[in-house]
Amino acid sequence: MNKDNELTEKLKNMLTESADQESVIKFLRLSNYSKSKSIEIFKKALGISYYEAQDIIHNSQTWSDVKEYDEKLINDFFDILEELGSSESEET
Repeated sequence: MNKDNELTEKLKNMLTESADQESVIKFLRLSNYSKSKSIEIFKKALGISYYEAQDIIHNSQTWSDVKEYDEKLINDFFDILEELGSSESEET
């Protein structure tokens, strides 16, 4: 069993044994897993969609210190896409 599968099983057990989601998220962060890797692992551990896992991780207390920055980054990205789409439709 590879490292990610072992971790997924460990998290499933933690959640089954009454650990709350926030404790599991904190465990991942303290274990030096990135936010994106935590989303991926949480998705597998809970058997939920990527977007559900992203929402849980993004809105967690554990990752609240980067929430504002992440939201700004995402909004800036979509603003750029919108500008690119507007400029392309003006050219045609």
